[in-house]
Amino acid sequence: MPAIQWHRKTKDVEEQQELKRRAVLDVAARLFSTVGYKKTSLDDIAAELALTKPALYYYARNKEDILMQCSLVSLEGVKLCFDAAQVSTGNGLDRLRVFFRSYAALVVSDFGSSLMREARRNLTGRNQDKLRQTLRDGQDFLEEIIKAGIEDKSIRQSSTKRLAQVLFSAFNQMPEWYNPDGSEPPEVIANQILELFSDGIRA
Repeated sequence: MPAIQWHRKTKDVEEQQELKRRAVLDVAARLFSTVGYKKTSLDDIAAELALTKPALYYYARNKEDILMQCSLVSLEGVKLCFDAAQVSTGNGLDRLRVFFRSYAALVVSDFGSSLMREARRNLTGRNQDKLRQTLRDGQDFLEEIIKAGIEDKSIRQSSTKRLAQVLFSAFNQMPEWYNPDGSEPPEVIANQILELFSDGIRA
């Protein structure tokens, strides 16, 4: 990957602009995830990048715009998780496992945490509407996977909507308690959560 040239002109203008924009989002997502959206200022983001605050306005209109851009990066990751599940072989439960193993790793990343903990609470107006619609679309797709599992009898008969809601709720809470320095990677935790749902807690 080419080095970012913050303070001098280069021939590969478009590539440099995208690298710089992504660098801004990487820093912002980390700060939103660790410090919180409300406690992070544009000055904080600029300082991490050794930029002036006015320079940030070249990449975003305001702090909420940066949060929305971080959310879009995360939502693209969610789409990739669904794509992996869609093309995977196996029954409905197998596809559910494929999705949530990838999804668990995403939600505990800086971008995933920014989406689950900060964007859902702090985006406003059209940004919030767009986010909610995208999340609803994601639930619809998950319900289709569950429905396929019920049809092939890998998942017992149940409310597809309620199961999708409960599963998403469980995984979306991972940024609140997951320890990145712990011994278990998110994919292992995903398997544990799904085993609880598939096998139950009865001895």
